[in-house]
Order: sequence, then C-alpha cells, then structure tokens
Amino acid sequence: MIVSEILEAEDLKLVLRAGGDEGRLRRAITWCAPTEHIDPAPFLSVNALLLTTGMGMNIRDQRTWDAYVERLNAVPISALAFGVGSAHRELPAGLLQACESYGVPLLEVPAEVPFIRVMRYVEQTLAAERYSVLRRGWEMADACARLAAVGGTLGEMVEHIAHEASARVAVVDRDGFELLSSGPLLRGKGKRSRTLLRMPGGEDDTFRLLVEVPGAEELLQPLLGPVAAVLAMQLAHTLGGKAPLHSVEAARLVDALYAPAAPSEAELAELAREAGFDSTAPWCIVIVRALDHTTKERLRAVAWRIRVGLARTLSAVRFVESPGVTTILAQGQADERGLLEAATELLGQAAGIAVAVKIADEAADLPLLLRIAARSARTPGVHRAPAIDLSGILESLPDMALASLSRRLLEPLGDEAGSALRKTLESYLRHAGSTAAVCEELFIHRNTLAYRIRRLEELLGADLSDGEVRASLLLALKFLAA
Repeated sequence: MIVSEILEAEDLKLVLRAGGDEGRLRRAITWCAPTEHIDPAPFLSVNALLLTTGMGMNIRDQRTWDAYVERLNAVPISALAFGVGSAHRELPAGLLQACESYGVPLLEVPAEVPFIRVMRYVEQTLAAERYSVLRRGWEMADACARLAAVGGTLGEMVEHIAHEASARVAVVDRDGFELLSSGPLLRGKGKRSRTLLRMPGGEDDTFRLLVEVPGAEELLQPLLGPVAAVLAMQLAHTLGGKAPLHSVEAARLVDALYAPAAPSEAELAELAREAGFDSTAPWCIVIVRALDHTTKERLRAVAWRIRVGLARTLSAVRFVESPGVTTILAQGQADERGLLEAATELLGQAAGIAVAVKIADEAADLPLLLRIAARSARTPGVHRAPAIDLSGILESLPDMALASLSRRLLEPLGDEAGSALRKTLESYLRHAGSTAAVCEELFIHRNTLAYRIRRLEELLGADLSDGEVRASLLLALKFLAA
C-alpha cells in the first residue's frame, strides 16, 4: 500500500494539502500511528502513517513547526494525516508550510471521518496485501518444488523466481560470490529494494538469496521466504548428495585419462567427442583439492563456483568428482596465465582448498599433465602445475624392468621403507645434499648424518657426492613409491 492509494479511497475523503511530490506519494505505508505527542519521532518506525488532531499544538512560531516536521521526515514517516474539527478548525498554516518545505505529504482528514475508519482501512488493505504476497510466495515455492521433482536445475528455478517476482535474483555463497543469477542487472542511482535472505541449511557453508527490485519497496521477505527454503533443499541435495554431479560421458573420459594405461589416440578422440570436447583443440586442466579437514560440501561449493565462473568465458566445461578432489576439464580461448588469474579470482579467500591449473596443447599430453596437476595441488591457493616432474617421467617410461632394477639397487637398505637409513637417503636426495636441511628435517646431529652417509655409501657401493649417482637413486626411490 502506498500513499497515493489511500488518497483514492472515496469513503475516507482524504485531501492532499502539501508535499505532493510523486516520489513521496509512492512511498509505502506499513502501519498507522495515532498520537498527540508533541515529539513522536522517538516512538516511530519507518513508513508509518501518522494520525493526529494537533491537540496541544497551538503553535505560532514557525521554527517549532519546522522542527516538528523535520524530525518526522528524519524517521521517515510515509505521510502525516491531520484531523480537523476537534482541536483545529482548519490546517495550521505553519504546518502546511513546513510539510511543503520538507516534502512530507500532509493529508487533511475531515471532521466526519473518525481515525478508527482510517486505521481499519489501512489494516485491512495491508492484511490483504500480505495474504496476496504469501500466496504468491507459496505458489512460486510450489512451482520450484515441481521443477525439482522432474529434474529441474537450480538455474531454472532461479530464472522462474526472477520472472515471477519481476526482480533480479541470485544465489550467493558465504564469500559473496554469485553462483547463479537471473534477471536484469540494476545499475544507476535509481531507487531499488535489495534484500538478502539466508537460505536454511548446514553451518559449514551458508548461502543467501539476493533479490533486487526496482522502484518502490516490496514485501520481499514474505514473498521469497518459502522459495528460499525450497532452493536450500535443492542446493543441499546438489552439494551433499551421494550421486556424482558430472555426466557419464565426462566420467568415462576422466577415468580413462587417470588409468595406468593411457588410451590410444582414437579412443581419446572418441571419448572427448562423447563428452562434448574437440580432441584437436587445447585443453584447460583445473584440479580442486580439499586440504586438512575441509568437508566434501565445502569442496563442492568452491569447485562449483570455479566451474560456473569458467563457463562464462570457456566454451566447454566438464567436471568429475573423486574423494577429496574435483577434476575440471575445459576448452576455449585461454592461455595458462589467463587460466591462473581466473582461477585465483574465483577461488577468492576460500580456505582449506588447493587448486592447480595447466594447459595441455595436445590431447596426447593430457593423461600425463592431468596426473602431474593432481599431484601438485597440495598447498592452499592457486598454483600453476609444472610441465613435468620425476613421477611423470617414470609414468611415461614403458620398460617395467626398471622396477626390478630399482628394487635390487636399494635392497641393501632393507625392505622397510621407513627405516632410518632409507629415510636419511630420501631426505638427503630431496634436499640436494644440504646438511642443515636434512638435520632439521630428521632432527639429528650433523655427526649422526655424516655417519649415516658413510654407511649408505658402503651398503650401496656408491659415491653420494656424484650428481649422476644421486639422480639415479632419486629416480629409483620415486619409481618404487609410484
């Protein structure tokens, strides 16, 4: 209900006497406040229709009228309804002047119209509006529930809500990132209502429904409250369900790429085609890994955010989940630096998540680069995966006799991978022979380290100061650990 509507009520016979600005006449009325207090502002809330007869307001000083209206305008009230015939035969000239000055709508209530009639009209109109809004809200919620029942997506639900509410609607995660949105983006300085509704759900990840409506204030909370609950259930199903979120075709492609035996060129081309890719085009690889105690739901929310963001600029985006890791494959106009910057922006401040990105120029490079990227996603934040690593080199070697040779080379150290000598060798090779680094890692004295190095050289029959020997031993350790 707005001010201009109450003026149209014939049985109230209200007359607009001042403050007739179109913007103020479209201001909402949310309740009636009858009062004869000389300063009611401390007891009012926004958008009240103030009713008064002016009893005790025999004011002659214009400054007092100005102060009275100024405080009401600061609340602000929607309008001031002044009843004539009891305390004042006509509207005080000072009040008229003050309302005109501050743009506060001043309505004259005739003597034959009691305030109770005005209050009853406002209350009945507001009750009817609230009922209409609640009914529309539940109708939208019912429509969204029906969409979910037939396999509708969250995006389709958001589009339906935006259309029915004539608003811009977005699902926002706890970091403020808009995962899904529909409706025109409201720009400029024009007045608009903006409401954030918390979507009920778990405490690990909170989502909100952002709604923006141009023009007058709307009853967005009761309108969209039921819808927010339905969206929250669908979101919880999407992020917490046991069913994989990827397509069967994408799963087949990624499973084949991670398999020990890489697919043939023909097999890879066919799997890529079925998943919606072009096997001759470059590939974007994005690995999203949960670290520490990050939950599956949190990983899914962040991976979903990255996937949605990449889909805005890349032509094909597919993703596959495995325990603790989401693999995203995409194609489009992107280089490695651009992909790194995009993933960094999309990740934002999300803690407990590691992301590795890489570009594969050819389909033949994809299996190896995918595994390298998955291994490199171990520290928080976004990182560029290396072009090659030792494990990658070993994975690319077809001669399985290396396993037997590596095992015999390290056999003098014993079968236990956690033995002191083997741990010392691994640390010594990993730190390129740095005495300080090895002692700090193993928490041993440098004399102890010197003794162990001599013992290793005796058992292995090798000179650990030789670079080629160190490289061979490191490869053997990596091969046995693979």
